[in-house]
Amino acid sequence: MRAIHLWSGLRRNRGDSSLTILILIACLVCIVIFLKWYLKTPVKDPDLYDYPEAWKEWRARGKFKKPAQPLSPEQPALTELLKYDTNLSDKESSEPRGEMLLFVGPEGSVRGGWHGLYWKTRTVNFQLIRGGFNGKVYPAKIYRNENGEEDPSMLYMMAKGNFSALKTDTKNGRVSHFGGDIYVRGWLSPEYVLTGEVTVTSSGEGVEKFTLKSHSPERQSVIFFKE
Repeated sequence: MRAIHLWSGLRRNRGDSSLTILILIACLVCIVIFLKWYLKTPVKDPDLYDYPEAWKEWRARGKFKKPAQPLSPEQPALTELLKYDTNLSDKESSEPRGEMLLFVGPEGSVRGGWHGLYWKTRTVNFQLIRGGFNGKVYPAKIYRNENGEEDPSMLYMMAKGNFSALKTDTKNGRVSHFGGDIYVRGWLSPEYVLTGEVTVTSSGEGVEKFTLKSHSPERQSVIFFKE
């Protein structure tokens, strides 16, 4: 009968285990090095750099703790509560994407909500249940058009919130619930014309961008409360 060398097999198993442990340690070291590099990566000042992604700009503004800056004489004066009630449009197709109610307070606070029902396709519609957001104006950011020309009279604002909605597919009668984050970025002209972009992110629907534009806001002489 042929002898079975158990000790040899045991050594081979130990060798394989040691190699696996070394690989795992090397992976962990690489992860730690990457995290240290990522955390040390300098964040660009959002008042000087235009972030294409709204969520990255919001994070950057959270890291830049700047003191409040007063409005310049060129920018629109905020002496009363401004109320904008406008419709959103899909950035690519110009199709309607619900309604937005946005308030700009005398102290520069921004607050509002996204509401309504809209059809994404002929058979799929979205009913917005909740969509609030909060933010403020940032007088230090300078407006630049597509040609790079600056206009210091424009006043920048940004806000963030979250939303929830019901998605209904009328073709098969299926109804599902989903939610995500909403980012509002806009510019207010000296004539109080509001233009901007709304970015909606959701784990179930991806990233969508809408546009907004509103003229002649309602003016109300009331105190704009913060949350």
